[in-house]
Amino acid sequence: MQPRTNAGRRTRNTVVVALIVAGLWAGVALTRGAARADDSRQDGPVGHFSRAVQLIRG
Repeated sequence: MQPRTNAGRRTRNTVVVALIVAGLWAGVALTRGAARADDSRQDGPVGHFSRAVQLIRG
């Protein structure tokens, strides 16, 4: 009996790739956030919502 099956290896590889992608995404988000350090803007979904309202109002 094999200690690791193909399905287990595939699952492990998928998890590793997902963690790498998540780490890269977080790093890019932090870098972009640090580059645009603006204290007047709101972060999070409320900030995006208020920006959308401003765009709609013109």
